[in-house]
Amino acid sequence: MEISDSSSNVMNADIIHHTHNHTEEEENSVYSTGMVPDMMWKIREDCERLMANYNESSEELYCPPTFDGWSCWNATPAGRISVAPCPYFITGFDPQRMAHKVCTEEGTWFRHPQSNLIWSNYTTCVDVEDLEMRQAIVNVYIAGYSVSLIALVVSLAILIGFRQSLKCTRIYIHRNLFASFIINNAMWLLWYKGVADQPEVLLDNRIGCKILHVLLHYFLVSNYFWMFCEGLYLHTVLVVAFLSENSIMKWFHLIGWALPAAVTATYAGVRASIPEETNHCWMEESRSTWILSGPVCLSMLTNAFFLVNIVRVLVTKLKAPNTTSYNAAPHGHRSSEAHRAEMLADGQRPDEADGRTNGHVPALSNSSGGGTSSHRTSTSLNGLRKAVRATLILLPLLGLHYVVMPFRPEAGAPGEIAYQIVSAIFTSFQGLCVAFLFCFCNGEVLKVLRKEIVRYAATRKVGLQNRRLILRSQQPMTTEL
Repeated sequence: MEISDSSSNVMNADIIHHTHNHTEEEENSVYSTGMVPDMMWKIREDCERLMANYNESSEELYCPPTFDGWSCWNATPAGRISVAPCPYFITGFDPQRMAHKVCTEEGTWFRHPQSNLIWSNYTTCVDVEDLEMRQAIVNVYIAGYSVSLIALVVSLAILIGFRQSLKCTRIYIHRNLFASFIINNAMWLLWYKGVADQPEVLLDNRIGCKILHVLLHYFLVSNYFWMFCEGLYLHTVLVVAFLSENSIMKWFHLIGWALPAAVTATYAGVRASIPEETNHCWMEESRSTWILSGPVCLSMLTNAFFLVNIVRVLVTKLKAPNTTSYNAAPHGHRSSEAHRAEMLADGQRPDEADGRTNGHVPALSNSSGGGTSSHRTSTSLNGLRKAVRATLILLPLLGLHYVVMPFRPEAGAPGEIAYQIVSAIFTSFQGLCVAFLFCFCNGEVLKVLRKEIVRYAATRKVGLQNRRLILRSQQPMTTEL
């Protein structure tokens, strides 16, 4: 059986050039704007015109031109194979490779033996190594989100179960942040398994998958906004001397839950009004995505400012014992701001440092104003280490690794796979990192857990002792004659 290139048919040379040849700019435009359905519709229209103008030859047997949903195939002599470039607008296909379609000796297109439908062979279009790598990246996302989900559920259960012992504004914010993480992670797993990994669901394009898309993005935006609330609170506690805890939590609830609802509703309304962007369960990129990404980017940039200013205050306040401001403090006591800075650097609750429950600023240190040079150097280095530690702790909490990471490379560009792997690890395991830093490794939480374990052990010991006494009292008494 011979192989013939579709472009060798002079009668169809124009349409082949129009359908398959494309520039790099056009390819990037298709990917960035999500215009895949438009491209497929245009190819179909061109192919229908080709089929309408086709005149069957009486001298030689041909398979007629046809459109298979992705490519337009030219009329091909019986017993030959028609080849065409792989569609560049299908994710995972290599446009440098060739697909093929068999014209049988009877002048009909080959039918697949299992489905008995006319079949085009696109299996050669897939870069198997690339496909396996991308599937491995998806598996990283699934594993990361699943592990993070379990850790976050346990963390939230601990914070809620010991809410009487863990009473402070920062813990309240943590609970809301953990809740947003939990719902966001669960929604992503549900979205991938129920929609993204189900081609028939994408083709059906029903209202249910669109609602799921909107909910997924709502909780994603809410997650970012609660990270913003964490940064805003830490910055406010460290900079502002007095703060009304009750009123600030009302604002945080508005920022963390209500504002994302308004943003997401606006996005859903705008996107629904653009017909060409309502296909495939809204999986494709949309021009209206900026409605979501704009506020999220603004929140991350603001958190970046908070981080810089927090570190600046930390360095300044932790150096306070070696400065005039420290020596000028009455009786050698450090200022409440310096103590709050040190508590924050140690990962503790800075809101307790200035006695906010009763407005009293406690005396926290009795260090004298004088000291040796070596002691001052040691204190300075210790303060710097604490500032660095606080920075590393705050990065995942504020979601700033997205700012630190480079912008997404183009598909197929050098470093794109490495970026995808790093992004998958940072994104999916962020919840696990936050759960460990602010629950499992939190000094307050560990103290409460240890206290509860001791109480439980003591109660169990008393219960066992009482049970032994009861059992002894129930034993029959025997006497010897």
